Order: sequence, then structure tokens, then C-alpha cells
Amino acid sequence: MDTIINKVEQSGILTLDLLLYKPANGEYQVFDMVPYLFHGYLLQEKLFRAEMGLVDWHQYRDKEVVLYCSNDAIVPYWAYVFISSLLQPHAAFVCFGNEQDHQQLIWMRRIMTIDYQLYKDRKVVLKARSDVPETLYVAATGRLMEQVQSLMWGEAGSPLMIYKRKKNI
Repeated sequence: MDTIINKVEQSGILTLDLLLYKPANGEYQVFDMVPYLFHGYLLQEKLFRAEMGLVDWHQYRDKEVVLYCSNDAIVPYWAYVFISSLLQPHAAFVCFGNEQDHQQLIWMRRIMTIDYQLYKDRKVVLKARSDVPETLYVAATGRLMEQVQSLMWGEAGSPLMIYKRKKNI
């Protein structure tokens, strides 16, 4: 009886699947400005600062937080900076973005904090997935090219060559 040989495994090719870094709902928190605005649309500085003093910032300890305003209120930039300064001592990460971008902002952060040293001088395939936004692939590619011997796209069994480091002669 012939033994089945896994040539992909023997090739030493590593696969990086960016979908594994996608945050699920509930893995991050959002801070919506609307409840802290007068009638949901107007920022009154004195009232706003008083409201911020009542927030339990400890609830954001070690969380990834997206700061945003869920309606079309015009919020001065300093208010976002102020809230960010209050979140920073507690949260693991704070970013600003609209409601549609929440998940992608956190996802991007996770991809940028991958330890790409693990791929140093290795052959790597970026796993092709239609549900991973292009921006994330572009960000990962830039980081991988600093480390890898070769970068491929698709599946480990039939990858498309993207980049191969030139050998020093």
C-alpha cells in the first residue's frame, strides 16, 4: 500500500489566514457620542465635561474601543481628543471611525500587530478569501515583504507567486 505524502506540508510553506484575526461583535466596544450631547445633537462644553466625569472608564479596561458619533451631529474634534485622553489609560486600543468601519478598524489593528518575525525567511501564502477586505491584504503584504523569502497568494497547494526576495550574490 502506498503512503500518501503531503507535499504542501513538506514544502515548508506557511499559510497566513487574515480571517482568523477578524473581531466578532462583542470583542470590542464602541463609545457613541450621542448620549453625551444635548438633545443628541449639541455639545455644550460645561455639561459635556461634567458628563465625562461621571463615566466609569474602568469598563473599558484592556478593551479595543471605537469612538464615534452615530448621528449627523457636528462634534468638534477636541471632544474626540478629550474622550480619547480619558480612554487611553484604560483601553488596550482606541480609534475613531464611523459605524460601518468599526470592525474593520479593529481588524486592521490586529493585522498590524501580528508578529511578522515568525515569517522571517520563510515561504508564505496569504490565504485568498473574498470576505477579507483588500485594505487588510495590502497592509499585511507590506509587513510580510520585510520578512519573507517569498510571498504567494491563494492556497498552499496551488499558490500564485507575488514576491520573491532576490538572493545576494
